[in-house]
Amino acid sequence: MIRKSCIMLTLVGFLLLLQGVNAISWGIIDATPSTTIAYVERYGQEEIMLSVTYKPYLIGYMPVYVEVNVVGAPDWLTVVPSPQTFVIKPNEVKDVRILLKPSRQDIVAGTASTVEIDVAGKIVGAGMFRQVDRAKISFSVGYNPFTIISIRSPMPIERTSPDKELPFTIDIVNYGNSRVIVDLTPVESPKEWKYVISPSQVMIEPKQPGEDTYPYQQVTVTLTSPHGTVISYHNRWEDFSIQARAKADAPYYVKQAGGWAPSMEERELVNVHTVTAYFLAKNKGFYVPGFDAVFMLLAIAIVIGLIKKKK
Repeated sequence: MIRKSCIMLTLVGFLLLLQGVNAISWGIIDATPSTTIAYVERYGQEEIMLSVTYKPYLIGYMPVYVEVNVVGAPDWLTVVPSPQTFVIKPNEVKDVRILLKPSRQDIVAGTASTVEIDVAGKIVGAGMFRQVDRAKISFSVGYNPFTIISIRSPMPIERTSPDKELPFTIDIVNYGNSRVIVDLTPVESPKEWKYVISPSQVMIEPKQPGEDTYPYQQVTVTLTSPHGTVISYHNRWEDFSIQARAKADAPYYVKQAGGWAPSMEERELVNVHTVTAYFLAKNKGFYVPGFDAVFMLLAIAIVIGLIKKKK
């Protein structure tokens, strides 16, 4: 009886040590992420902590060689596990940092994609000890907005005469990655000049991935030169400035109490950006009250004279 038991134990031990026997699962890798959603920004880097544990099903003495691999990620995101390989003992916990960083910038704010991580383990030993059930996790990564605009003016210096309208055409360019609402106001109103900003508010869509140019909206700032109430001569430069304040239409997410929530603060270059453009206008010439009417009466008189000569 004892002899038969020894033979059975020997056969079992021999089978367990066979290199080809690896169909029986002797444990499982457990991987738990610190969050199931994250947000990255233009020049920033975010990380998710991954707690990795090897749990034997029955008896476990040998350490486990673990390999962490990224099996799915969007092309705009770089995902790097650190460390990628390591050895842990049964029931030991190892923290792995999953580093997240944008690989390019032409991504529209609010874009979200799924990252898939495969965590495989192999027991250091022979044969069947290499069989460990792997862990597969996934989490979402969103792209936060950044807001940058500029004011582009082909002719920032213009000249006119008294009592004339002088238009300045400017382009508001959206270099950010979300739709923006831009309000335009004068920083310093030109003295004695009247002005109209049309339109005073514009909405600009973001540049889409693959597009060559950045979207913009055209705005006209029309000045009316001063003239006075009597015959006068004018020869004066006047400087003025226009401020454009852009606010992102997409929310910016920040960590709050271990989770992510839209920020209620207005942060420069994140969801708010303000720029100022400067212009020069020159008013030069004589002003005679009713001078236009005199020219009109003179023209009518000339026409009447020509008609009489023909008759």
